[in-house]
Formats: sequence, structure tokens, C-alpha cells
Amino acid sequence: MNKKVIFNTVLALSILCVSCNNKVPDVPQQTGAYIISATSEDGAYLLQADDISSGQVSIAGNGLEAESGTAWIFYKDKYVYRLYYRQGDPAQGSSYALDAEGKLYKRSATFQFPAQYTTYGIFQEFIVTAAAVTQADNTPGISFNFVDAASSAITTKTIDGDNFTGNGEKATLSGILEVGDKFFSAVCTSPVGSTITDYPDSVWVAIFDRDLNYTIARDGRLSYASGRMRSAYYSGIAKDDNDNVYVFSSAIDSRTTKPSGALRIKKGETQFDPNYFFDIQTVAAGRHLNRVWHITGNYFLLQMCTDPTTPNGQEANILAVIDVAAKTYKQVTGVPDPDKMTLMSITPYVENGKIAVPVVLTDDYPCIYIIDPATAVAAKGLEIVAEGATAIGKLTY
Repeated sequence: MNKKVIFNTVLALSILCVSCNNKVPDVPQQTGAYIISATSEDGAYLLQADDISSGQVSIAGNGLEAESGTAWIFYKDKYVYRLYYRQGDPAQGSSYALDAEGKLYKRSATFQFPAQYTTYGIFQEFIVTAAAVTQADNTPGISFNFVDAASSAITTKTIDGDNFTGNGEKATLSGILEVGDKFFSAVCTSPVGSTITDYPDSVWVAIFDRDLNYTIARDGRLSYASGRMRSAYYSGIAKDDNDNVYVFSSAIDSRTTKPSGALRIKKGETQFDPNYFFDIQTVAAGRHLNRVWHITGNYFLLQMCTDPTTPNGQEANILAVIDVAAKTYKQVTGVPDPDKMTLMSITPYVENGKIAVPVVLTDDYPCIYIIDPATAVAAKGLEIVAEGATAIGKLTY
């Protein structure tokens, strides 16, 4: 019998027993430093595990029931924050931590964003979100929410977004990347009243300080740096161990003449390195990248579009490892075929020079795959008895 059928049968019997007894059974809660976000048709759960290299963990009779989240952000090793995207509507957020016994609990302080967000990240003591907005005087703006990770208190700041890069268009940000005492964000521009830029062959990055003063870096060797899936903007910026920032373009605009590739801004610099260019699309057999995560050293993990003719992230079920110094590309082996898995909206975790990725399978339970970047080979790890799994991280207590 298919494992999902077994799982659904067991879950249904558990619910039936609860109904017959008219009370919720005393469910033992797991302990463990690894935190996995899992889902079923009935809700969302946070599971704990001591080991992710093997074994199995289940939402049936285990875990902490949680609200649905469209993004899970692990703030260092202290908290995991849940964000929920509701298009243009305000949405509440919450966070979780481990108690002295290693059990996960929901923190009492919650928060509500005054409006939508389209990108997010960590900067200093804050969870930061940003979104393009229309200001009270009907001009474009960029709204930032700074959520204090310790208290969950929100500070909202808005800056002008019109003619943000100097090209006459309004701005939407993609990615929040902390680098020293600044944070970097890729910039997508478009005219007021439109979502289609007149500049598909340019890439911009804004470098912000804590007070939101900023410097703009521009280059004409790539298109704008963002992955995209419907209204979601996926970060196309990441840094290596030495704070060199790599800027990745998905080349999702059908009008661009530029490939999907990467540029670099060296540590301490505010402009693109004119001597660095990596044409990823050519070495990837025509495929476009969709998302990127740094692993270790010069290694980065890319989520690649499955179909070379479809660059917009509708299906991006191929993983690849690149070496940005050697400019090499290796498709990850040891994972299921692309048509048997999905990688959308994932949050991976890096530990000991390897990256753990939650993978949802079409014919089996979700599973954690652990990728060695030196070989681009994945090993199957912890199996998750659930319908879906989107994020993994680690907390301490």
C-alpha cells in the first residue's frame, strides 16, 4: 500500500478516536534541535528531530501544531519566525523557540504587518520585510517592517520609491542580505501603473545602512536579479564566507538579451566587479536559475527551472551546485527525477559544509536530502510522514 494511503488512514482513525472519546488525547511532544515545517491537508506542524541524516518523523501524534506560513525564517539559533503572505492584506506573524527541556513552544508575542510584503531577510537584530507601496500623496514608496527578533515589536519605515535607480521607474526590492553593517537588496523597476520595465537589460542592487540611506550599483551585463513565481520575488543575492556578494539574474524577462548568470560585488565595494561574469545559462544547457543559497566557500546551491524554455519558475525542480570561482556547474545527483518532486517555497539549512533540503515527493513522503557540494551528490536523510515539508533549521537551548 502507498505510504500516503497508510498515513491518511492512520490519521483518520486518530481523528475518529478523538471524536468518540470527545477529548484530545495526551500527545507526547518531541524534542530535538532540528526543526522541520510540515503540512497536511488539515494544517501545519513544526516537528523536532535529533538527527536528519536518517530515520523518520511523523506529524501523526507528534509535533507542535502551528499556523500556516508562507515563509519560515530561522533567526540565528534562537527563534524561528513564521510569516504569512496574504497578497495586499495585513497578516499576523508569530515565532517559536525551545524551552529549557528542548521542547518547541510558541512565543507569546505576536505581530501584524500593516500591509503586504514581497521580500524578507535578516539584518542585525531584526527580521526585515519590504514591499512597494503607494504613499499618502499617491507617489511610489518602499515600505520596510523591522521586527525586533527578541521582542517581536515592529517598526515601519517608508522611503520614496519613484525614480529609485535614476531610470525614471518605481522600485520593488528582492532579497534582504546582511553584509557587515549594511544590507543589500536587488532592485526590480517598472513604470508607474505598469509591471513591465523599460530596462530589461540592466541589473541594480541597493546597499542600505541602518537608517535606510542607500547607494545604487548598476550593471548592463545581466537583467534584473530576482527569481519569480506569480507575485513572489525570490532573492537572487547571496554572499560567500568572505562577504563578497554574488548577484544572480534569472533572466525571466522575455525581452532581455542577457543570459541567466552571476556578477560580483567585492567585499567593501559599492559597485560591480568589472572583471567578473559567470554565464550560468550556457553551462546549464539553457536552463534559467530561480533561487540561490550559499553553502560554503565558493559553493552555491541553485534551484533551476526544469524546462529551458520556461524561465519564470512555474516549475523549478532541478538542483545544481556551482563553484563561483572556478565557474563550474554540476547538476545534483541522488535526488528523485524532477517530475517526481517539487522544490517550491523551500528553506534549506547549512551545516558542516553541506546543505539539507526539504523535498516533497509525488509518490512518497517528503524527505530531507543532504547535498555534498564538492561532489554535487545528495544522500537521502530524514523521512517526514506528512503531505508536505517546506523548511528546516536548527535551534539551541
